[in-house]
Amino acid sequence: MYKIIEAPNSGKYPFSHSLIVGKSCIIDTGAGEKLASLRFDYVLNTHWHEDHIAMNSIGRKVLAHPLDAEAIESYEEFRERYGLGDMVKLFINFEFGSVDDFFEDGDEFEFDGVSVEVLHTPGHSAGHCCFVVNDEAIFLGDIDLTSFGPWYGCLDCDVRDFATSVKRLMKEVESRETHLVIPSHGNPVYGKENIIEALQKYLNKFCERDKKIKELAKSGVDPVGKGVVYRKLPEPREIYLHFEKIMVEKHLTTSLDEFCQG
Repeated sequence: MYKIIEAPNSGKYPFSHSLIVGKSCIIDTGAGEKLASLRFDYVLNTHWHEDHIAMNSIGRKVLAHPLDAEAIESYEEFRERYGLGDMVKLFINFEFGSVDDFFEDGDEFEFDGVSVEVLHTPGHSAGHCCFVVNDEAIFLGDIDLTSFGPWYGCLDCDVRDFATSVKRLMKEVESRETHLVIPSHGNPVYGKENIIEALQKYLNKFCERDKKIKELAKSGVDPVGKGVVYRKLPEPREIYLHFEKIMVEKHLTTSLDEFCQG
């Protein structure tokens, strides 16, 4: 029916989990060498980031949301969205390839008797999508439920859209027969109540960051590098400082009050 292909190190970057649907389709291709000998008629990409498209060549046809397709196909667009100039080459260990077709929110597919419904969940990227499989499981992509929390450090990320997408997912889980969610990084979550709780904790991260960032800024302190997003900036520090600046700026220019009051 469907099968999780676990990436190395619990899917920690630069890898991500993949999901085989039926026999002919795979969602995302970041699971590493386990995929090297496999071939599929269709690849569905949750979004354009390198750890999700690395082995797209194992698919005969690649499908993506139109808002992310150009960054899957083009180095120039990929570089533009990161805003790092040619330093972005550090992230590239794959060949850019074409996107053969698009999907939109609400589109439905069937692969070997297994149904897949598209949920457009922007925020982590403009075209980020989740996929509902047989109305019982949702592949979450980079709404990844990790303890780090949401990541929105590229130029096409939107913190408000991201929070809205998490709220939508909570409603989708409540209204469906969903009993399993599969994030691209970390571990699956089983059981409706556990899933709702995990999504709520993830949503709370936006609010925790928002409060700290705005308090620091109000007191005249630059929030960047103060441990609000990255407790300790990883190496290469210059790149992660760039990401943190983008994330902090998104909070300073956006109101999240509707998500964070109470």
